[in-house]
Amino acid sequence: MMCPICGCPRTKWLRVGTVARQFGCATKTVLRMIKRGELDGVLFGRCWRVEHASLDDYVRRDAMRLRPPGLRTGEG
Repeated sequence: MMCPICGCPRTKWLRVGTVARQFGCATKTVLRMIKRGELDGVLFGRCWRVEHASLDDYVRRDAMRLRPPGLRTGEG
């Protein structure tokens, strides 16, 4: 089953490649987002993983930022 917020598989930790494929970007982009603190990531051995809750939070913040101003406050 897929997450209704980000569309990724429902699991606590997501592979960087899974996140990159879901959003149509390079794995290096996801790694940069982890480095900048935009996503919570952890190193499991030699592989980075993204915390699913962090990704959902990022998607919510980004969706809010991209909405027209009237819809942000519930005016429209």
